[in-house]
Amino acid sequence: MKQWVQNAVKTYKLMNKPDDKLNIKKFSSLQYPKCPFGGDHSGEAMSLICLEKDCIQSQILCCCICQEEFHKGHQLKPLKLLLCEYDQQLREHQNICLKQNEKDLLIKKINEQEESQLNYIWEFREQINNKLSKIGNLEKDFFENLRKFVKMREFSNGNQQTILEIIIQNQTNVEMLSSSVKSLLDDLIVQEMPEKDLNYEEINRIFDFHIKDQKDHLLQLEKQFNQGIEQQIDLLQQKTQKTIFQKSYQFQFLANNKHPQVDIIQPKIVKASNSTHGYKFAVMTPSLDKNQTTVFGFKLINVHQSNWIAVGVCDLSIVQSKQFGFAFQSLGHGGYMVSSNGGAWSSSTSNQNNVVKCFKFGKGDIIICTYDPKNEIIIFHKQKSSTTFKLDIPKSDHDLYPCVLFYYALDEVEFIPPEGINKQ
Repeated sequence: MKQWVQNAVKTYKLMNKPDDKLNIKKFSSLQYPKCPFGGDHSGEAMSLICLEKDCIQSQILCCCICQEEFHKGHQLKPLKLLLCEYDQQLREHQNICLKQNEKDLLIKKINEQEESQLNYIWEFREQINNKLSKIGNLEKDFFENLRKFVKMREFSNGNQQTILEIIIQNQTNVEMLSSSVKSLLDDLIVQEMPEKDLNYEEINRIFDFHIKDQKDHLLQLEKQFNQGIEQQIDLLQQKTQKTIFQKSYQFQFLANNKHPQVDIIQPKIVKASNSTHGYKFAVMTPSLDKNQTTVFGFKLINVHQSNWIAVGVCDLSIVQSKQFGFAFQSLGHGGYMVSSNGGAWSSSTSNQNNVVKCFKFGKGDIIICTYDPKNEIIIFHKQKSSTTFKLDIPKSDHDLYPCVLFYYALDEVEFIPPEGINKQ
């Protein structure tokens, strides 16, 4: 009963948020069905939705008694609240809906590009087949040469004198002479005549060696081909399974991932509060993708005249363990950043930590960050300049997150998502 009361209070608060007061009127007349289970369930309204995967497939609606008996510990949500949230999402996305002609153009483009890519794959398959056909012909030539070698041994064992005698006898008959010489050439490759006679065991051993060598070459070719193809297929699969566009709108500063003296002005804008100076992190979520390069930026909206602020990426777990402070004197602080005074900060590399070797920047500048996990680096670039700086980031099981490190009060920074870089 205590749990039911707590849920009821929580639901009341959620459904009476200012944004939802008008929205809830749409669903206020919705009548809940009564629970069919009887007993203590009798008369109870099935007003809750269970969001657990197994329950969605079987028993999605439940009453407060069902919650205690069948759905304890499950994620539940009031039906009206679910409808309100869905309706709110629909209204929020109305402004970005595509017009019919725009959708038609995009679908047409997709269809054309699909046809083009499939044609390319067909042509590529033909190229592969042609190359395999060449390999097949080379194999046929190889074994044909082995057969000729055997025939050559037959020739040297008795036919040689006969052929020579026929040629001598018909030396004045052009037609017979031509036929005899042709027979000689068909049965004999002069340049492959052995320097000495070989017995069956020796020839068989030579054949075994060359056949095995040929087979090994084919196996090596197959291995290299498969490895190359599999690598490219994996790459295409990764790109296909991901969303086409990076959901950069999801990057945002959250209240539980920042120092208490940092204010979130907007989901992508943070500002150091008007308090004492000191190091204070603000970390964005979600984490950066470890399987592909990500480009993002930071725009310095306001910077103290003493000009110290840092941007880059960090290990959230380490920063959280230090209460979003910054102990720069030693490694292990969690950050990979550059600061506006030209400083470089590395959590793992001593000669790149607490040293002045980077470019300087200040108010109004945009710092572009290129996180390249494959090459284990992050490159910083001041927009509208050729100045860059590279920091090493060794591979780790921990995720990295875009971050800002403040020191002075009232400094303000805006995060620039990937698709917004070229618009600045």
